[in-house]
Amino acid sequence: MKYLEDTLGFFNRIMHSCVYMVDYYKQKLIVGTTSVPTITGYPRDLIKKEGFKIYNRVCTEHERETLQKMDAEAHKLFDRYDNFEDRLGIELSYDIVAKNKTGREFTLYHRLVPFKLCDNGNMWLALCLISTNSLVQKTTRACIQNHITGETFDFIDGKFVLSKQKCLTDDEVAILGYLADGVLLKQISKKMGISLRTVSQKEKSAFDKLGVCTQASAVYKAKDMGLI
Repeated sequence: MKYLEDTLGFFNRIMHSCVYMVDYYKQKLIVGTTSVPTITGYPRDLIKKEGFKIYNRVCTEHERETLQKMDAEAHKLFDRYDNFEDRLGIELSYDIVAKNKTGREFTLYHRLVPFKLCDNGNMWLALCLISTNSLVQKTTRACIQNHITGETFDFIDGKFVLSKQKCLTDDEVAILGYLADGVLLKQISKKMGISLRTVSQKEKSAFDKLGVCTQASAVYKAKDMGLI
């Protein structure tokens, strides 16, 4: 643990930001030996002691509620990826109105990425970088990017909505439609007039773009996204 805190402290110094680790298993924050600046001016020891509770000091009640909703929706989206490797491609960005210990409001910029997963694919450790801006934005906002699948989600009306994705071809969408109807790959090959091998390749390509690894998951996600 001391080695990890020293490493995080090193990043704090060279990046002039607050870099810390989130331990979801133990529900605590791992803070570097030096945090320059610390979160909104509060001392490192207090952050280390209070963990997630530090946001009760940093955020207004409204901002805390919004932050909790964003976090809950982000975890739902995280769990939708059947391929655990795709989960490691996620970058969560959320910008919130915060206040320092003197009560002055400003914007707090978070960037959080998975660092280590449990064997069952759940989040274990995540690396978080925080920077600040003296200008105060009007609303809290969030965005999720998956650098492996190429998808981007924006937080709109209380949930993350897909705004960008790797485009599926017409053939890939057609194959997903057939799968949704329970048509076998061999039958799809005949219906589309292409070889079984080509159908399998297009199916795999669609799975990769959707970030899934089973037919059931592919059909579910394609329906959820309005593709079929």
